[in-house]
Amino acid sequence: MPAGHFLMLGDNRDNSADSRYFGFVPRHLLIGQAKRIPVSADIKGNWLPRLERFGQRLQ
Repeated sequence: MPAGHFLMLGDNRDNSADSRYFGFVPRHLLIGQAKRIPVSADIKGNWLPRLERFGQRLQ
């Protein structure tokens, strides 16, 4: 990976147009900061929502 670039991955591995499709993203194009979890699903538990994680702050 080139210095100052990031690998951006989508949340749907098999159907995402992400860095595997368009390549590494230079730092100057990244804006914003993730601060909370908007929604969460238990992928091993029948995709049930994990309500305790909704809105939880990221560290």
